[in-house]
Amino acid sequence: MKNYTAFLLLLLTQTIFAQNKANNRFVWGFVVSAETQSLGIQPLNTRRPENAAVQPRRPHLGGAAGFSLQKRLWRGLSFQPALSVAYNNNQVFFDQDGLRSYRFWDIELPLHLVVTDLRKRETPLRACVLFGGRIGWNLSKNPTELLHISPERYALDLGLGAEIKWGKCRFQPAIIYSHGLNNIHLLDNAKYDWQAGRMVRDRLSFRLFIQMRRNDE
Repeated sequence: MKNYTAFLLLLLTQTIFAQNKANNRFVWGFVVSAETQSLGIQPLNTRRPENAAVQPRRPHLGGAAGFSLQKRLWRGLSFQPALSVAYNNNQVFFDQDGLRSYRFWDIELPLHLVVTDLRKRETPLRACVLFGGRIGWNLSKNPTELLHISPERYALDLGLGAEIKWGKCRFQPAIIYSHGLNNIHLLDNAKYDWQAGRMVRDRLSFRLFIQMRRNDE
């Protein structure tokens, strides 16, 4: 009887260990997105933005692509880090020098937590919320004689999306707003340094996360 009991306890322990090991491993995926980036520039020479010496123009459409991981932490809560490359292009108008383009080829590390609706666990479509932050570094060399922009970017992300299960794949489309936290205007000897104040980079993106589902899901 003791032998049977020990065997059952050993079998139960191995089963729990296997489940925990499966639940705790990271799962690979891919991310692609279409996005726009806006430059927020604080005018120092006037209280009317339309009369400012430095004015951002309407943003262009950019995009990003990269790899992502996902690890389930607890029931409907998952951790989702990623490594991606993003491209954006913005134009800035200077009252004495006209339009100048500023390009951004960013290497980014988004770190997100994903909360999924548990009430519809067995359905192929569930709502989800993403929140977290990201850090990035711009690899492009932009002109510095008029305005000097920092390559670093820190941001806070908030998104709303859905999780779609189809066959052995999981698709997670989401709309994400990324609010820039750091001032990217570096005071130097540029011509417009004292006519422009704080600058931030904000983004709005439509992101698609694609991964293969695990056998235990």
